[in-house]
Amino acid sequence: MDATGCYIIPGLIDCHVHLTSSGNPRELNGGRGQPLPQRAWKAAGYAKATLEAGITTVRDLGAAERLNVEMASAIANGLIPGPRMFAAGLGVTMTGGHGHGFVATEADGPDGVRRAVREQLRAGATAIKLFASGGVMTPGVDPRSPSFTEDELRAGVEEAHKAFRVVAAHAQATDGIKNALRAGVDSVEHGIWLDDEAIQLMLDQGTYLVATLTAPFQIQNNGLEAGIPQFVVDKGTRVLEDHEASFRAAVAAGVNIAMGTDQGTPVNRPGENAQELVRMVQLGLSPATALMASTAWAADLLKVSNEVGRVEPGLAADLVILDRDPLASIEALTDQSAIRTVIQAGAVVRSSLPRTEE
Repeated sequence: MDATGCYIIPGLIDCHVHLTSSGNPRELNGGRGQPLPQRAWKAAGYAKATLEAGITTVRDLGAAERLNVEMASAIANGLIPGPRMFAAGLGVTMTGGHGHGFVATEADGPDGVRRAVREQLRAGATAIKLFASGGVMTPGVDPRSPSFTEDELRAGVEEAHKAFRVVAAHAQATDGIKNALRAGVDSVEHGIWLDDEAIQLMLDQGTYLVATLTAPFQIQNNGLEAGIPQFVVDKGTRVLEDHEASFRAAVAAGVNIAMGTDQGTPVNRPGENAQELVRMVQLGLSPATALMASTAWAADLLKVSNEVGRVEPGLAADLVILDRDPLASIEALTDQSAIRTVIQAGAVVRSSLPRTEE
């Protein structure tokens, strides 16, 4: 394959997706009532679109009926094309907490959380998600409110770590973030209201921030006209400014950053994941640092740096070949015409480059 004049980077890694969701806000409620086979057929298309955009590895942090676990298995067994998947099954939330009844199972008390985490592991989960605060997408839940206590979170983390699973904490509220950090989670998802103490805890413990900047940005910038429910627009607008300020503060302090989009939230579509890198650069990262957060550092968070995330002998050949330099313009990664080839584990996913003679 003649890649003369092109730029080769590792396949991108998105550490926070909901790959079984389309990003169409009009499906937020209606999609729950669709038969599981229909959702699976649609999700296969979302997986293909994500892979063809150069996202070769993802961590899926919640799907109704644990469809993400089954999708990860289907991809691993070659039944459908898609990114390498680490799937959390259902997240674990408190009774009435964020995500309940859809992408999370409810549990209360340390023993209840232990049992819920064990149930996800039994079902085949290769990642674990705990809800440490409220969120934007669940009606009647305030993102500024903590949910699980520190003891409940610690019980869930202990069970996950015993099974060598990486733990993500949905954590937007300040107290929820700090409860999750003291409990020993591996990554804070969103991190909307970080204070100095939370940032210092992240630095001390080496915890990663997976900010998912795209999610509230798209909610605010598309709004009711796109069919996003009023309560989601209201909360998304409320959090955006503080979210971006917290990200800037974390970057300035040197917190570990890994890329995640929350793909599947409103107007946050499969295959458009690289827009997150553009937002990270707009908010303080250099293009090179954003690229590291989306490859090598993301692999470090997921504990797969011996497999993916870098261009090195012995690692899986996950590669993206571009005709524009992403270090000069990170927007190149969002331009499908600039992506000339995507390779996953040595197999060509798609390519418009000329083939050379053997």
